Amino acid sequence: MPLQSSGPISLNEIHIEAGGASGTTASINDADIRALIGKSSGATMSFNEWYGASANAFPGSGEDSWFTNGFSDLPTAQQFSQNYTNATYAQVGCNSGYQNDQANDRIASRTTGFTSAAATVYTYDYIGYDGHATTTFQAKCDYSVNDTGFVGSVENPASYSPASGTWTNISTSTYSPIWQWKVTVNSGSGTRTLSSLSGTDPDFSVRAGTSGSGISGTARTLSLQATRGNQGPPGGICIHEDMLVSTQNGQESIHTVKDSVSKIWAWNNETSSKELVDLLQINIIKHDNLYTVNNLKLTEDHPVYLEGYVRASIDPARTLENYEVTVSQLAVGDKMMKEDGTLETITSIEVLAEEHVTYTLKTEHNNFYADGYLVDSEI
Repeated sequence: MPLQSSGPISLNEIHIEAGGASGTTASINDADIRALIGKSSGATMSFNEWYGASANAFPGSGEDSWFTNGFSDLPTAQQFSQNYTNATYAQVGCNSGYQNDQANDRIASRTTGFTSAAATVYTYDYIGYDGHATTTFQAKCDYSVNDTGFVGSVENPASYSPASGTWTNISTSTYSPIWQWKVTVNSGSGTRTLSSLSGTDPDFSVRAGTSGSGISGTARTLSLQATRGNQGPPGGICIHEDMLVSTQNGQESIHTVKDSVSKIWAWNNETSSKELVDLLQINIIKHDNLYTVNNLKLTEDHPVYLEGYVRASIDPARTLENYEVTVSQLAVGDKMMKEDGTLETITSIEVLAEEHVTYTLKTEHNNFYADGYLVDSEI
């Protein structure tokens, strides 16, 4: 816990806060002791400079200064800019939320942008912390978003979203708080819009404790437009929602995984071994082009892994067209890679009728286990 903010303070107390054992030899110029207040070796220091000093750190050592997708700060500009037109039903939206993953000493960020036409895409990132095992973390968003149009309805933001500039405790069990904006037009004809262009772009911050400014990312212009009129384009993807994902907590439904901070089991082909890795993205959409391969339910273009780490799909031409990936033809007699290290011979490939909810998810190895079968991320 932080050192006292007033009164006498001893070198031994400072040493303990820096991680040393009580009563052991220490000097005020030791690197770990100087690090508590950011002093260089040999600099002039006085004991009152250690008032309130703490070995706790957020972000932790070696961590990024904000959540990213590997290329830009989250939320991305694309996630917070959605435009969709449909003859009967048009909906667009975006949201961003946080969870304190105490089991892995990190704060998890989940952001998404969505339309009623395409997959809902969840993007995840994590920032670790040091020494904050019992600390209450908080998040806030500064924003001012304007609503234009008369058809449909809006969430500006959703009723459960905190007001602008309000620090809110981050949950340790679910993604909360969440800031969500949404536009829906399901009757009448015309366009409804939410925009921050003439207001305040959403700007997110996270802090350890209940004081201070914390860390912040890049403020993002929010632009959501839904039009009921002409038909919009269809979406694409994946794995049937009944297929469970292999996580650090066991087999979980995709609907549980999207709201959790569980790490995902994936296959590292370089080391020929399973690894627990971070979840980076989830896409969820409805599809009517599914097949059942033994017990695995998936779309015709979704690759699975066969013996020798060979990717194959039911329709390789469609896989190439949709994802620019060349794969082999999946056929009865092929052997699929299983999570338990065995191979399962394909005995049947059958059409699965009707429309179903499907998903895929991205890991750093671009694969994961669906109901025990190794499948490609396809993202």
